[in-house]
Amino acid sequence: MRRGFTASSKSFKVFGFEPRAEAGGRSKIGVIVTRAVGKAVVRNRLRRRCKAILDAASFGAKARWYVVQCRPEAATLPFVEIKQQLLEAFARARDAASQPRRRKVK
Repeated sequence: MRRGFTASSKSFKVFGFEPRAEAGGRSKIGVIVTRAVGKAVVRNRLRRRCKAILDAASFGAKARWYVVQCRPEAATLPFVEIKQQLLEAFARARDAASQPRRRKVK
């Protein structure tokens, strides 16, 4: 994660990473929903909603690996709001990936 890029919205944080060429040729996505979000029913509902949104989304031609971390606020949102915030965070993550990395000057 240190070598990757991040983007966030109010209820989601997206971590991204560009794997080496030999690692595979397609994008991979993981969804993290911790116990802080709620009980199992709530966590599973949120995970299913995120996966439904991400299945229909486009991630660009370049293979990248993503991890979506859901914050507790996401459990109370309606589906439309979840979709808006999640896709917004992904768009920012893709933009951050295309930017050249700057080295910190000490």
